[in-house]
Amino acid sequence: MDEGVKGILWVFVGIGLIWLFLGGPSRMANNMGIFVKPPSPINTGETYGKVSFWEKFKNKENTNPSISEEERIAAELKKAEEEIKKVEEALKRLEEEKTVSPYKGQVEIRRCLGYKANVDEEYIELSTTLPVDEKIQISNWTLKSEMTGTEIKIGNASKLSYTSQINIEYPVFISDKNKVIIVSGRSPIGVSFQINKCSGYLEQFQDFEPYINKECPLVKDENLPIIGPNSFDDDCLDYIDKISRCETPLTFPLGMQYECQTYLTNEINYNSCINREKNEVDFYKPEWRIFLDRTNQLWKKDREIIKLLDAQKKVVDIYSY
Repeated sequence: MDEGVKGILWVFVGIGLIWLFLGGPSRMANNMGIFVKPPSPINTGETYGKVSFWEKFKNKENTNPSISEEERIAAELKKAEEEIKKVEEALKRLEEEKTVSPYKGQVEIRRCLGYKANVDEEYIELSTTLPVDEKIQISNWTLKSEMTGTEIKIGNASKLSYTSQINIEYPVFISDKNKVIIVSGRSPIGVSFQINKCSGYLEQFQDFEPYINKECPLVKDENLPIIGPNSFDDDCLDYIDKISRCETPLTFPLGMQYECQTYLTNEINYNSCINREKNEVDFYKPEWRIFLDRTNQLWKKDREIIKLLDAQKKVVDIYSY
């Protein structure tokens, strides 16, 4: 048999099988399909009869189950409440941004010893995290107790301070990794100041809280006259070897060489150390001592909240204990 004829026969066989699968003769009896009524004026012209399987399939609507009106209103109210909450949160953030200092996170209250009965021992310590080469002026910033309402400004300080003389104070500028000790009481040397290489000498005759580290050069490492007509003798050099850092000798052995005793009396002290070392690159230390000159305790012993405010009274940091 010709292959083309075979192909045609197989097509008819396939159609027949599909017809049988969909119902065959019984389907024809039960579903005569759609008929058209005669047009007007004899009849309406509409279709009648059962709709075919394929027509039903085309017209099938995939709709979600309907919800009640109450459920729809409840869903809309919930959505409106969520939107209102978002707006309220945004307004709150904007309000907080108005009161937050641009220096927040750059200057922080690291700790507070606000429970000391002696105001000279009561202090707050600030620390800094700033970009390299950036400086911030903190003079005229304010410390405020939220519990008592007490407010006090951070004043000026002397960058290079001497003892036994008047020192001029200037606005304080701090940079990265600086430490600022703000003491409630008065300065033992009468001025706020920046710590330097020679400040340890001040601890010999005054009490500072917290303690000032002794980082002065050793006397034996100074440029001593060890040769020449006025050179120090061995007894003098042996004595100098025993002098601790930042210590001014107060007593001398009997018979000590005159030149040696004169040198130690005039040169081994705070002011002379400054004159020798002030031009060194490591002279100034990243620490300030600010004194508020109060005679009464500033901060509560317990349940205290202290705010650090910038010059515009915006919040830099908050510390509580």
